[in-house]
Amino acid sequence: MTTSNLFTSVNLNGEGIMRGVTLSLPANRVRNLLPASLELGKQTLTSPGTHPVVLFFHDLYRGNLAFPNLIPSLTYYEHSIGVPFTYISAPWLAPGSPGPYYYMPRLYLNSLSPMAGGRLWWGFAKDLGQIEVTSGRYTVSDLAGRRLTSLGWDTEQLGEVRPVTAYPNFEPVRQMLNQPLISLAPLGVGPFLMLSHFDKNWDVATLRPLRTSVEVDLAFLPGYECARYPASGWAPGIDEVVTGSYELRSPWRLSLPYPPMFAGVL
Repeated sequence: MTTSNLFTSVNLNGEGIMRGVTLSLPANRVRNLLPASLELGKQTLTSPGTHPVVLFFHDLYRGNLAFPNLIPSLTYYEHSIGVPFTYISAPWLAPGSPGPYYYMPRLYLNSLSPMAGGRLWWGFAKDLGQIEVTSGRYTVSDLAGRRLTSLGWDTEQLGEVRPVTAYPNFEPVRQMLNQPLISLAPLGVGPFLMLSHFDKNWDVATLRPLRTSVEVDLAFLPGYECARYPASGWAPGIDEVVTGSYELRSPWRLSLPYPPMFAGVL
């Protein structure tokens, strides 16, 4: 794991299959995904005038609190949209490190307990949805049954499962994913900014390149338009380009949330 402070001694931990897609979108559209308290910062992962948006299609299982408790083990699906390289827009809003942080404007999952806990304790903008996973597609719908988005991957050209260090293109992505999460407490709407860490155990994590396509059927976030990414064919895997898609398998640990004033000092 990558982070050590007082707030990681009590955490939620488990294992996961994490299918990741990095989109390169116009920066002026990505800004619409941020609250007024955050702004985009410098980054080199995508070309000037654009900003990365990270889509994750998770299978999370055996989630448990790291101390004796009566809460049953959590297993669920979760789709998240993330904006890395974000910074606190004004120092007086949250004294401490200004960034970079990883902000998630929306998450959908199919389990009430982690949805409620994520909103109440961490300030994540989590909503309940319906998620169906097959051998080559991950489909996210709202509770009314309207399809919001889906990920498809080429099952005929799956990459080789290897340690993450075997794919050099993944290193800048790994560093990006190590950015602390920033959220709006309470309930994902604020007004308070909170930090937490979604750490992966990189020493044992494995990676498989995927060729993918993402379809957005309903514009459920401002700036995230209905479209197919890419417009046709498959997006390349992480073995071909830094913004390539992948399937990451790793143990994970989600720390307790804490105020930004404690960033880097605990």
